[in-house]
Amino acid sequence: MVVTAHRPRISRKGVAALFAALTVLFSALSIAVPTARAAETKGEGQSNASDVGITAWTPGVSPIDSSRESVLRNFSTEQRNSALRNCPGGYLCVAAGEGDGQHSVFILYYCGTRTLSNFLGAGAAANNQTGGAVARLLDRSGGLVQSIPVSPTPVRVDNWDPIWYIDPC
Repeated sequence: MVVTAHRPRISRKGVAALFAALTVLFSALSIAVPTARAAETKGEGQSNASDVGITAWTPGVSPIDSSRESVLRNFSTEQRNSALRNCPGGYLCVAAGEGDGQHSVFILYYCGTRTLSNFLGAGAAANNQTGGAVARLLDRSGGLVQSIPVSPTPVRVDNWDPIWYIDPC
């Protein structure tokens, strides 16, 4: 008695087509999906004016409700400091560098966890909210990195890199 096993055969053309399709898919995904939080670091003495465009980035906060919140871009250090010192009553103002010597200032009103993008290096925040609302800077897993209590003086954020989320109140 002869027992034969019936197993489906995959043609070599089918295997090649599947491999080609997967290659195209992974190539497209690697181009379409941006790197989450990448920053180029340079050694001492390697920065010069021609590198500015390469290392610049745009910080972002999401979501932002444009009916009461705003973003101020391309501020000089002096303008950033003024915006933080004059943060409107009831608001949290957060500043992050753009990598080219300029700064973005986010003027946040509503409570709720927000996602940060391209917040790199050092920054600052001014909490001018009412009722003693404490702003919280959170890491990737939602753990507390830094609290920012209500204060008339802006607070330094030593390193935005581990901070992925912000909850204004």
